[in-house]
Formats: sequence, structure tokens, C-alpha cells
Amino acid sequence: MQIVAEYDLDTVHPNGCLGVQVGQKMYVDSGGGTATHLFGADVYAFPVTGFSPLNPPNVPAPTVVLSDTSEEADAHGATLTKHQRYLWVADRGRNFIWVIETKTDEVVNEILLTGDVSDDPTPDLLATSPNGSHVFMSLRGPNPLTADPHVSTGSTPGIGVIKVRQAGRGGTFEALAPVTNVDQGGVERADVHALTIRLK
Repeated sequence: MQIVAEYDLDTVHPNGCLGVQVGQKMYVDSGGGTATHLFGADVYAFPVTGFSPLNPPNVPAPTVVLSDTSEEADAHGATLTKHQRYLWVADRGRNFIWVIETKTDEVVNEILLTGDVSDDPTPDLLATSPNGSHVFMSLRGPNPLTADPHVSTGSTPGIGVIKVRQAGRGGTFEALAPVTNVDQGGVERADVHALTIRLK
């Protein structure tokens, strides 16, 4: 194993969480939460070829799929829908999911998550069910154990369930499996961060 490319912070912003490959490109994101990049949501598409330790920095250049510096922006977890047609990227700071069409790298929808199920879900990581019918989200708690609290504080710790619609272009947040861990002082300490799916 060796390092074959280096990118400066102006080219690829820090605090990334996702990395998924679709065909001949690899998607990588960056998020907010540190002093050098307090607010931010970026998604980059890198080629999967053209890397060499002989290249100068920032080569091969990524394509910027989206870049958002709005207050509270924080791109974090992501998942591919069935057949890899759409990439879902969670903005945990603002409680929605970007839907990116992987063929064109265009943002084609935003799935809003606040509503009847949760007033502040704060989605962290995402995972698609094996049959593609649902996407599961880890949801942060009111006292986050990791990450900067300004983007990782939620009201309903647990696992959120989104029904996938329009072949992956849309979805509906329809259920919550809550998690609780109240300490002796009455403070909720549950804070679901990681998430994966185990097959039998």
C-alpha cells in the first residue's frame, strides 16, 4: 500500500465521511465541525485511474458535485440506492438528504426529514436495505458523544427508516426505532453514530 495522491485543503475540504464507488468514479465528501471548516458540505467525484506518486499535488483533479457553505451545513454519511442510480448524502446539520443522480452528478432532489417522526433527527450514517426498498439512518442524541455539537445534536436518538420512492429519487421518513440510555442524573446519553446492515 502506498500514497499515490495528495490534495490540499483548498482543493478538498476536510472532515470527510463517505467514500463510495460507482463505475469509474469515487465519491468523497467533506463536512463541517472543525475550526478550519466549521460549516460545509461538499461532494467530490474522483476518477479511479490516473493516480501516481509522480503526479504533482491535486492531480487528478476531482469534480465538485456540490459545495455549500451555509450555516449549519454538514455533509456526512451516504448510501447508494439500488442499481446505484442515485447517491444519497445526509446533511445532519440541516436534517435533509441530497439526492444526486450518479450518471450526471446533478442534485435532483432534497428529502426533508423533520416532521411527524422527529423534529430534529440529525442523520449521521446511512445504509440501504438489500432489496433497495428502505434506507436506514443512525440518528444522533441530545448529548453527542463525538463530533462538534453544533452539527451533531439531535432530539431522537435511534434508527430512522426511510421508504425509498421514485426508484431512489425520493423517499419518506416513516418510522423510528428509538434508543435510550438515561444516566443516574436523568440525562439522555444515547447517541447512535455508526450503522450497518448484517445479512443472515
